[in-house]
Amino acid sequence: MHLMFRMSIAELAEAVSVVTVLVSCASWLFKRIALDPLRIDIQHLSGQIGQQLRVHAKELEELDKRLKAHDNELDSHSVRLTRLEDRTGIKGENEHED
Repeated sequence: MHLMFRMSIAELAEAVSVVTVLVSCASWLFKRIALDPLRIDIQHLSGQIGQQLRVHAKELEELDKRLKAHDNELDSHSVRLTRLEDRTGIKGENEHED
């Protein structure tokens, strides 16, 4: 009879089988207890982040529209002020006499 670690081949195979079953059970329990809830939480968080990104993108779009409107209004005021200065003979700030 062959012995390894003071056990026969049949006893060694039995011990390896028991250890394999215990490791498999522990792995399955760890997956069910820790990993599955974590995966669900990550998916939920990912959905919330995606929703927040869409909201922020929409807000940035609206802000960009308002900024363009203000730029156009500022340009219009600049043109109107230049025309008014030309009519009244007032020189602009950048046109000082030496």
